[in-house]
Amino acid sequence: MHLTVIIPTHRRPEFLARALGSVLAQDWQDWDAVVVDDGEGEGIEAALRFTDPRVAAVANEGRGQVDARSTGLDRARGEVVCWLDDDDWWEDTGHLSLLAFTAERHSGSFFFRGGWIVHEPEGGREVFDHDATAESLHQNNTILTSSLAYPRTVHDELGPLDRELGSYGDWDLILRMCDAGLSPLKLAGLGVCYAVHDANVSAAVDAPARLRGFQALVAKHGLDTEIHSHVTMHRMLTGWNEVDDKLEREFEFGSFRDAIAFVNRVAELAESENHHPDIEVHYDKVVLRWWTHTAGGVTDRDRELAERSSRLI
Repeated sequence: MHLTVIIPTHRRPEFLARALGSVLAQDWQDWDAVVVDDGEGEGIEAALRFTDPRVAAVANEGRGQVDARSTGLDRARGEVVCWLDDDDWWEDTGHLSLLAFTAERHSGSFFFRGGWIVHEPEGGREVFDHDATAESLHQNNTILTSSLAYPRTVHDELGPLDRELGSYGDWDLILRMCDAGLSPLKLAGLGVCYAVHDANVSAAVDAPARLRGFQALVAKHGLDTEIHSHVTMHRMLTGWNEVDDKLEREFEFGSFRDAIAFVNRVAELAESENHHPDIEVHYDKVVLRWWTHTAGGVTDRDRELAERSSRLI
C-alpha cells in the first residue's frame, strides 16, 4: 500500500526538518511526502536538503493551512493520505507500517492514534490517548491532526477541504467522514508527538479568524460545544484543571477505606519522587493539587506526576 504524507509548513524550517526526519525514519518504505510551503521558500529549501526522491516540495497555491493541505492533496498519489503538521513528529518508526497494515484490512474507516503532548522547550510530556466515535467527535475532537489518515478517495465523494473553516478544516473533514459512514479506527499504542510552544499553529492563528472558523464549524454541523485547544480539552477529559496555579482533580470513592488506600498510594509516589501534592481527604473523595512552590505554579514535572497519580486509582 502506497501512502502520501502531506506536511504544510510556514517559516519553521527547523521544526519541518524534525517532522520530515520522522517520516524518513519509518520502516515502511512505500510512501511519498508533499511539503507545501506557505512562507517564503524556507520550507522548500529545508525539504530538498534531504535529497530523497520520495519528498516533493512545492509552494502553496493559496494562502493558509487549508489551502496548503489542498495543494498537497492535488499532488497526492497514495491510496491513503496522512496528515503531519510541521512542528509535530512520529516517534514510533513503525507508525506507517501499522497504518498500512490496518488500512488494508479496514476499507470503511479512517484512522488516528494516540501519542504525547510535548511541552517545548522543556520537553515535558503528557500522554494523549483518547478514544473517538462518530458521536463523541460531535462534542470534542479527540483526534490529533498529525495522526489523521484516510483513503484518498474520500475527496471524490466529499469534495475538497472547506477553506472557510480555517484551522478547523480537519475537524470538519472528520465529521463529514463520520456522516458519510466511515468509522474512526484507533491504531494500537502511542506514536505521535504533538508539540506545544509559543510558535505552534494554534498560537500563530489570528484569534478572531480562529473564532470565526469555529463558529462556522458549529453552524455547519449543528454542534453544541465550546472552543478548546487540544491541551485544554485533554485536561477536561482527564479531570485535571488548573485552579489558582495548581493542577487539581477530584477523585470519588465508594468508601473512606478506598479513599485512604488511594492516598497511601499517592504518598508512596510522592515520597519516591520527593515531590508532594496538596491532599484534601473527605469520606468518599480525595482532592489532589500538584504544583511547585519555587516555580510559582504548575511545571512539566507536576503534569507528569498528576498523570501518574491518576493511574493509581
